[in-house]
Amino acid sequence: MSLPVLSHALQRRWLIIVLLVIATCITFLLVKAARHSPANASFQNVPPGVTPVQVVRTAQGYQLLRGGKPYFIKGGAGLQHYDQLRAAGANSVRLWSADYADERMDEAQRQGLTVMLGLWLVHESKKFDYYDTKAVERQKRSIRQQVLRYRHHPALLAWSIGNEVNFESANPQLYQAINDIAQMIHELDPYHPVTTTLTSTLDNFNRVLRLCPEVDFLSVNAFGNLFTLAERLEEAGWKGPYIVTEFGARGYWESPRRSWGAAVEQSSTEKAAFTKERYVEAVQGKSAKCLGSYVFFWGNKFEYTSTWFSLFAPAGEKTATVDVMQELWTQQPPHNLAPRISALRFADEYLSKGLHLTPGVDYRAHLVAQDPENDALRYVWEVLPDLDVMSKPIPDTSPEAVDNSIQPLSNGQVVVHVPTAPGAYRLFVSVFDGKGSVATANVPFYVGSYPRTNRVAIR
Repeated sequence: MSLPVLSHALQRRWLIIVLLVIATCITFLLVKAARHSPANASFQNVPPGVTPVQVVRTAQGYQLLRGGKPYFIKGGAGLQHYDQLRAAGANSVRLWSADYADERMDEAQRQGLTVMLGLWLVHESKKFDYYDTKAVERQKRSIRQQVLRYRHHPALLAWSIGNEVNFESANPQLYQAINDIAQMIHELDPYHPVTTTLTSTLDNFNRVLRLCPEVDFLSVNAFGNLFTLAERLEEAGWKGPYIVTEFGARGYWESPRRSWGAAVEQSSTEKAAFTKERYVEAVQGKSAKCLGSYVFFWGNKFEYTSTWFSLFAPAGEKTATVDVMQELWTQQPPHNLAPRISALRFADEYLSKGLHLTPGVDYRAHLVAQDPENDALRYVWEVLPDLDVMSKPIPDTSPEAVDNSIQPLSNGQVVVHVPTAPGAYRLFVSVFDGKGSVATANVPFYVGSYPRTNRVAIR
């Protein structure tokens, strides 16, 4: 059977359709190429005070340009101590939300720092339905107002849509919402790139890869598994640039556990070495695609413990990780370094051992610490109830210390009066040098007999 011959009118119609499809494809490719443009790309009609930022292709890979000059991000993720961040050699800060952007962005500008500004997306676990088109549109309108408010701020470096929303959801409507917001931002602000921030486990990465073509680069929060991030991104199909938006101490979700579920925290000395090793290998060593990073947490916060991610004590004393980052950023260490902890001994066990203690009994504890400049050291010891690892959400405030639980001795030694109430506790010690630095360590212990049941992992 012979095929019917198309009329001239139908042929013309098909030709027009084909040409439109080709034009659409070319436009899409040109838009993508413009975002990862050559280094000589220029911006037109730049508003006063705005410094344009772009991601460009290079012979080696990718590079971030700010004002036409190479800009490798040396940043801190946090809300405090921006003066010390700048003094340590950093150039940028990460904010998770626009809720506190007015004051923090102005302070960053005063300190000569740029800002990666987060645009918060509600997580599906908070009962937000991304199939609810009206709710999604309301959220998009709110973000539109945030973009309009801050798009011309002189400190703005880039926009980050959401934080770790991929961990909880494979819902394609969520990733479509991210892409729609990215497209809107490109229309409102062509002078700053757009990213979205993922967990290091890269959950639902195929959704991001397939449904979020409008993002200019990826951002990933990675701690213990930062070493393998570049390889895992490559294996997952990502060929473009990325930023490490959080890194630092080993996370509590990936740390060794005691039999009752408590996570073992590194000392501040161990955290500094852990952070340095990963930065050198996975950030500096992968600079062909990695555009920089933000160390976490630049300030003081409670997350599982009051010291886990805090790079500063509540009164502002810096830890060894700040010293390490300054040396990495500037090739010069601070004039006065934080104290170093060699060991914390408690009840004749080291940190690597589990501790089940008798209620109401006294045990000795001993911290072995040194100061690089031989400054006199002051020790502060506390016993606090430990966080229930099963609690959801994780509390964001520290419990109160147990009264009358510490009897000081000398040379970093104390007697610990174990609480009479059964349960999980931690013994904390902070060592101050009187020159603006601190070292911290803690050990979890359990009072009484722990009922052995299966525990669900944090995260």
